[in-house]
Amino acid sequence: MLKKFKPDMICKSILDIDLETLIKKGINYLIIDIDNTIVAWGEFEVRDEIIEWLEKAQKMGFKICLVSNNQKDRVKKIESMLGIPAIYNAKKPLKSGFLKASQLLHQGKKNHQTAVIGDQFFTDVIGAKRLKLFVILVRPMKEKEFFVTRINRIFEKKILKYYEKDERE
Repeated sequence: MLKKFKPDMICKSILDIDLETLIKKGINYLIIDIDNTIVAWGEFEVRDEIIEWLEKAQKMGFKICLVSNNQKDRVKKIESMLGIPAIYNAKKPLKSGFLKASQLLHQGKKNHQTAVIGDQFFTDVIGAKRLKLFVILVRPMKEKEFFVTRINRIFEKKILKYYEKDERE
C-alpha cells in the first residue's frame, strides 16, 4: 500500500526542482504548498531565491496555485505578496483543496499535467496521490513547525526510509 503513495520525486528544496524535467514530463501546472515549502512555518517573508524560482517557473509557462491548510489571513497575505492565487483552509489530505486549485488552474484539463510540491507526506503527498497527481516532496525549510506536524514527522521519517530501502533493492 505504501508504494501507492510514493512521491514521484524527492528534493532537498523547491530550488532543486528542475523545471525543464517537469516540462519534459508534460507538466504545465504547479500546486504548491506554502508552509515550510516556500515560506518558513510561522513567518511571512518569502526568500528572494524562492521568489526568483517562482517567477522563472511562470516565465517558462507554468501556471501556479498555492494551497495551504493555514487560515485565510496568512494565506491571503502571501498570495498578495507573490501575486499567485491561493487556496486557504484546504483540509489536506482531503481532495477538495487540490480540486479547487486544479479548477482554478486549468478548468478541467487532465491531472497528468499537474504536479504538487509540498513538504509533508501525510498532507501533500497522500492528498495529491489520491487524485493521481505527480508529487514532489521537498524537505521542510525549518524544523520549527506546528506541534501535530512534529508528531507526523516521526512516522514520515520511517516511511521515507522504507522508500529509500525499496529503491536500493
